Amino acid sequence: MDLNFDEGQQILSETARKFFEKEVPKTLIRELLVDEKGYSPEIWKKMSELGWIGLAFDEKYGGYGGKFIDIAIIFEEMGRAVMPSPFFTTVILSGLLIQEFASDEIKNEIIPKIVEGEYISTLALTGKTGLYSKNEITLEANPTGNGYLLNGSSFFVPYAHVADKIICAAKMPQKEEVSLFIVDGKAKGLEALQLKTIIGDGIDCVVNMKDVEVASDQIIGEIGKGWECIENHWPKIATALSCECVGGMSQVVEMTVQYVNERIQFGKPLGTLQAIQHICADMHMKSETSRYAAYYAAWNVSEGLESKNDSAIAKSWCGGSYKDITKLAHQVTGGIGFTEEYDLQLFSRNAKKLELFFGDVSFHRSIVADNLGL
Repeated sequence: MDLNFDEGQQILSETARKFFEKEVPKTLIRELLVDEKGYSPEIWKKMSELGWIGLAFDEKYGGYGGKFIDIAIIFEEMGRAVMPSPFFTTVILSGLLIQEFASDEIKNEIIPKIVEGEYISTLALTGKTGLYSKNEITLEANPTGNGYLLNGSSFFVPYAHVADKIICAAKMPQKEEVSLFIVDGKAKGLEALQLKTIIGDGIDCVVNMKDVEVASDQIIGEIGKGWECIENHWPKIATALSCECVGGMSQVVEMTVQYVNERIQFGKPLGTLQAIQHICADMHMKSETSRYAAYYAAWNVSEGLESKNDSAIAKSWCGGSYKDITKLAHQVTGGIGFTEEYDLQLFSRNAKKLELFFGDVSFHRSIVADNLGL
C-alpha cells in the first residue's frame, strides 16, 4: 500500500487548493452561512466544468471513471476551504448510491445530469432523533395501484430545499423492512423546511411528506432491502467525511502555528513558550494520524477491499480529532479565536458538524466493536 499521491493526484490536489483559495474566500463562506440556498451556484457550475462532480462516476454515464481516492482529495481540499456545498450529498450520499444499486434506467436518467451539474440530490435517512438506525426511520410507504404513497417526516436532510432528487428511506408495511425511493424534489405533497443550525441557516432541512406518489420503478435496489444498501454504502460516506475532516484540521494547525509565531507576548513570540509548543505538537500529531487513517480507508474503498472497519475507525478518529484540534486552537488563540472576524470559528462550527454527521465517535466505535464480535 502506497499512500503517496501519484503525479495526476498531486496535480489534482494542487489545482483544487488553488481553486478554492482563489474562488472561495472566507468572505464568501460567511455569506453562504446566512444565504437561504446554502451554497454558491456559480462555484457549483465551475466545479462541474472542472470535472470534479463527474470524477467518481463511470464513463458510460458521462463520468470520468476516477478512483475513490481521487474524490477523497477533493474532499480534503473542500475541508481546508471549509466550503458549504451540496457536493457530498450529490456525489457520495446519493450519486454513488444510485450508481451502485439502482437499475440501469435510473442510472441513465440521473447520473449524466449529476455529472453535468444539472442535478442536486440528497438522502433523507433519519428520524426526529437524528440517529442513524433502521429503527429510527419515520417515513412510511404504502402500496397503491401504480406505486407507493410516502407519508411522514425525515429530519436533518442536507440541501433538500434545493434538491432535484431526494432518495427517501421509508418503512414498508412490514415495519422491519426499508426501501429507498427516488422522489422529485418538487413533488406534490413534499415540503422542505430549512433548519437553523450551527453550520448556517440554509443547509439542513426537515422533509415532510403527505401522500407523495412514487412509481414502482423509482426504487433503488430490491424492495424491502434498502437498509442493506445503506450499510454497504456506509464506508464511502464515512471515508469522504473523514477526508473533509483532515483538510479542515490541517488548515487549523497551520493557522495556529502562524498565529503563535506572530503574536508577541512578554516581548517574544508566543510560540517560544514550551507549553504552547507542546499544544501545537499535539495538534500536529492528531492531524497526521487522522490523515493516515482517512487515506488508508480511502485506499481500501478504491481497491474494492473490505473497508467497514477501516472507514469506521477513520470517521471515529478524524471526527473526534478535528473537534479536539479546534478546541486546542481556541485555547492558544484566546478571545480572538471566538470572534466572528477570525476564521477559526468557521472551522470550529464545521468540526462540530462533521463530528456528528453520519455517526459520532461512539457510533463508529460501536460498528468496529460489532464487527469484531465484542
